Amino acid sequence: MGCGTTHLTIALANYLQSALGRKTAVIEWSGQHDLKDMIGKEGGRQKLAGVQYFTDIKVGNIPEIVNSRYEAFVLDLGADYKASREEFLRCDRKIVTGSISPWKVSAYEHFLKNVIASENYETWEFLVLFANLADKKIIQKRYGMHMISIPWIENPFYLKKEDLMFLQKII
Repeated sequence: MGCGTTHLTIALANYLQSALGRKTAVIEWSGQHDLKDMIGKEGGRQKLAGVQYFTDIKVGNIPEIVNSRYEAFVLDLGADYKASREEFLRCDRKIVTGSISPWKVSAYEHFLKNVIASENYETWEFLVLFANLADKKIIQKRYGMHMISIPWIENPFYLKKEDLMFLQKII
């Protein structure tokens, strides 16, 4: 939802790879091409800091990648829930990121209303960026859910102790 999802994706992948020692791959299916652009700037290497990056992936390629030699996958599915729903629901951990900043809260609430009406969302993790405590409490009460604030992660490739502690909580 345009709120640091790719940043968090990189951080999670690096946590799984470096802190937990799991052979990790990232699948970018968001349509944003942020990871593809990043890899291009790194000389086209598909592997950065031990994590394998798959970019420009078509939905039909995901099963082939998931059936490969990796132990953990982080999918960056983007903001189009309808288009990525099937892949999202196949995930072991379902993490939704959003923003409840005044200019983004209506889009996040629209998403929440649709999810609550049609999905079994009780095991999902709802993360929010740039949330003040009062607004967060209002949204949590309105939708009967728990939200976790995403802290500032300065560099998702070089995780600090406090970054590791946060990532451990959501994995």
